[in-house]
Amino acid sequence: MNADLLELQQSVRQVLAGRAVAADEQDTWPLVVELGWLLAGVPEELGGLGQGLAGACVLQIELGRRLAAVPFLPAALALDAVCQSTLADRAQWVERLTTGEYVAAPLAESALDLEPASGGTARLTGLASGVQSADRASHALVWTRAGDCVALAPLERAGVEIVARPTWDRTHRLFDLRFAGLELDETLVLARGAAAQALVRRLGALRDLCLAADAVGGANALLELTVEHLQVRRQFGRPLALFQALKHRCADLKTLIAAAEALLLDSLGRLGDSVADAEAELKAETAKYLASSTYAKVAEEALQLHGGIGMAAEHQCHLFLKRALLNEQLGRQDERYALDIADSLLARLD
Repeated sequence: MNADLLELQQSVRQVLAGRAVAADEQDTWPLVVELGWLLAGVPEELGGLGQGLAGACVLQIELGRRLAAVPFLPAALALDAVCQSTLADRAQWVERLTTGEYVAAPLAESALDLEPASGGTARLTGLASGVQSADRASHALVWTRAGDCVALAPLERAGVEIVARPTWDRTHRLFDLRFAGLELDETLVLARGAAAQALVRRLGALRDLCLAADAVGGANALLELTVEHLQVRRQFGRPLALFQALKHRCADLKTLIAAAEALLLDSLGRLGDSVADAEAELKAETAKYLASSTYAKVAEEALQLHGGIGMAAEHQCHLFLKRALLNEQLGRQDERYALDIADSLLARLD
């Protein structure tokens, strides 16, 4: 991580330290926009900081530490897609998306198709799943099941239904978008054909890397919270932190987190800004799979290490646990990640 990223990370951490854990989306989102955090991954020629995927992931680590409810990841996906597109008004879109207008994006696998219509137009049909804060978005970044078209879809038109999808995790407000013949606006098409397939790979890698970053940040924060509890809580006349068995459990968790964080940072360092091929896709999948499974393991262990108070639904442990379990389900299904990683390892043996 370079000096600029370290400075960015420290400043973001200081700002968020003054906010409550799992602060309300409406309270934190204006701060994200005002401080220009959305510009971290935007190229310098478009007015951004030019920190690429690493910049977005550093921010997501810190947002994950505070369980921020803001839809930073979908906003970053939309911004990156616009920056990689050939839109004639690309610079204007970047300005709009970094000064308050929000474009949502699906964080789970979707099933969308383009159907031909009269007059040479095309209509969008199907379901986009796991779209965060879709009820406050002007558009949604969507791509077809075949990956041959990436576009911005206006959400305030006939043919789009926004359906809330309640989850245990109150730090994410997720929706499903049901498209029933929404006419595709050619001026909002970001890519087609081979260019669209490369962009879909890039967006999938960015999504997975940011989900890994969120997991690393959350797991680190939860372990710190747990260690602090063990240092304060006393039993048999001494702090729980002095019991060797508990120290070993915390050390094991720290080792798991360090491995997940190292893999994430190594992947970011090796990939740079080139994440549109199969190798980059696999690195992102591996980082996400390890980080999300580690986050869930840490959350479950932290609940036990907090004892009776950890079982209370009002305790912060439950906020971390629910976010960790949801993170495992976002992106592709865990089975897909595991199969892709296994296929890659077996291919190296041939």
